[in-house]
Amino acid sequence: MTNWRSNTGMRSGMPINPLGSGRQPFGKPRNSFLSSLLTKRNILIALIVFSFLIIVAIGQRNDSEQKDEELGLTASVQESMIRAGLLKVEIQVIDSTVVIDGIVENQELKEAATRVAQAQPGVISVQNMLKVPVPKTQATTTTVPDLPANQEDLLLQTRLSAAGASSGIQFESGGDVLTLESIPTLERLAFFLSNEKEIKVQILGHTDSDEKCPGDNLVLSQRRAEAVRAQLLARGIEAERLIATGMGHTDPIADNISKSGKAANRRIEFLLITKDQQGIPAPAKSETQSGC
Repeated sequence: MTNWRSNTGMRSGMPINPLGSGRQPFGKPRNSFLSSLLTKRNILIALIVFSFLIIVAIGQRNDSEQKDEELGLTASVQESMIRAGLLKVEIQVIDSTVVIDGIVENQELKEAATRVAQAQPGVISVQNMLKVPVPKTQATTTTVPDLPANQEDLLLQTRLSAAGASSGIQFESGGDVLTLESIPTLERLAFFLSNEKEIKVQILGHTDSDEKCPGDNLVLSQRRAEAVRAQLLARGIEAERLIATGMGHTDPIADNISKSGKAANRRIEFLLITKDQQGIPAPAKSETQSGC
């Protein structure tokens, strides 16, 4: 019996355990498990590397698209600033934030620049870094488009401008009716002209750029100039010495964006006309568009 079992074990080539079954080798299954684990690890590493490369590629593409969008937005905002008359403004776009830099004449223009930028599509926020210089005190807001060359005439023009300073001539809003505040200025003008009987004066009416229909400002400025002329006629100044001309908004002395700029443009000027001068011609009339 002993020999038979021994021989059987030898014939099978496998050790026999006490329960009569052969023991299974463990070396080969352990190697398969490690190999499988290493394979999965390599696949995982490959997936991570591939995902990283995709993220980098997408990021580079997004950066390029963002730069193109910022350049386009910069050009759009800069063009809008130029159309608004803000020529000294510099624009830079950073992450959809418009950075405004440069110098403007007053605080109202600075605020206007912010509104212009905010009105552009794609602008999320605006950082206004515009600088406003300290305003200088001006002796008068009256301007003279064309001064006589003679020194004596220059003196007369200076006195005429002082007598009819534009801040002293006021009208009711949108009309040609002079306010009571204009009476002292009209009296000064009449007194000056009554003492200088040899001179002629051109009364120039100006408006801001706001108008409902083309040509409205030209008509309004003419009516205002004629209203001033009528007041001087009523104070004894000869009609042949007074010429009323409406200039509309063709000759601004300030911007037409801010309230202060528009107020400065709405003015009456007095120009001394010498013997060799005919005064300033009125602008050509605009054709009225349909619906106005």
